[in-house]
Amino acid sequence: MELIDWDNKSWKEKENGDFIFDLTNITAKIFDETAKKWSLVIANTDKGVEKNQLRNFYDKVLELEEKALNSTEEDFFKKVLPFVKMLNSKVTYAKNKQSSPVNTAFVEFMTESISQVKNIETFKNFKYLFEAIIGFYEKENFVKIGFDRDKKKDIIDCNRSTIFIKQNKNKRICKGN
Repeated sequence: MELIDWDNKSWKEKENGDFIFDLTNITAKIFDETAKKWSLVIANTDKGVEKNQLRNFYDKVLELEEKALNSTEEDFFKKVLPFVKMLNSKVTYAKNKQSSPVNTAFVEFMTESISQVKNIETFKNFKYLFEAIIGFYEKENFVKIGFDRDKKKDIIDCNRSTIFIKQNKNKRICKGN
């Protein structure tokens, strides 16, 4: 089990730069390590993001991709790119709702990705990265074995639990590891 250090600050410096991606220069690492780390922080920081919510945003990206594939580069700039950029407002709206279905990590991923979409190629690379993140999506699994009333923390069995986010592990008492 690898612990990912994520505290919603300076994500570009986290994990030796493993969160950084460039949609104009795709590498195998981006669709593997980078996608996996983004997936785990999106799924598990704060209260996490439900997979169906990710799918809702991904479905919007797929709708835009269909329009992009049937357009020229000029049509892409006029008829698709404005709606790609509009995804920022949809993500921000979802984040600001009272019962927010998205977290800061997802907002940061989407904002960074959308800012890099400049043409059909970078848009397709964004879609592929988003697809990889959904593929790696995994919630932390804690096997609770008790509660420490003094420290007001759950006691978990670390041998039977999967813990991905360091800050989440620090909120619990880990036994057996």
